[in-house]
Amino acid sequence: MSNDLRDEHLPASAESADGPLGHFRIARRAVLQSLATGVGAAVFASRAAAHVHQAAAAMPAEAVTNTTADSALQFFDRHGFDTLATLSEQIVPGSRAAQVPEFLDRLLAVESTDTQKNFMQTLGAFEREGREAHGKPWKLLNAEQATALLTKISGQPESDTMRQSFDDLKKAVAKTYWESEIGMKELGWNGSVAFAPPSSACT
Repeated sequence: MSNDLRDEHLPASAESADGPLGHFRIARRAVLQSLATGVGAAVFASRAAAHVHQAAAAMPAEAVTNTTADSALQFFDRHGFDTLATLSEQIVPGSRAAQVPEFLDRLLAVESTDTQKNFMQTLGAFEREGREAHGKPWKLLNAEQATALLTKISGQPESDTMRQSFDDLKKAVAKTYWESEIGMKELGWNGSVAFAPPSSACT
């Protein structure tokens, strides 16, 4: 993925089983049902079902005031995008510069409804964690609060639903980052030769 986010790259990535969103296509009905119990999860799930282009009138107040900025978004509303952007940078530093959130926004726009809902449920789980721990959405957590929660979540057993949400989002962000121009250059790409990303990046 180069920084110009060219549209021609999207269909192939969207259909690839091992693409950034491949693990969000796995049926996880029980997991999603358990995550849907929180306020944050419910909010994000409803936005996924309506889709940002069909629900401008129902967008949060802060999103309505950013109509011009939101016009470039193809799937997320402003709140959802900011949440993803914040989490992406916290999980894989450099993601904002590599335009990871922008690429995932465009990729999700051409994904199936089920994949979209699964991804939004995952974001909603983080939203719920932020509200339950500190009474505010994840994007408003300070660095210390976010780091403490991420450390706690990543240290849970692999069977834990919140840990699964963390792993899924980490895989999506890391894979997108290492396939970006910035990520490939970090691995030693010089325009003609590329190296495989570290195996630990997506695990």
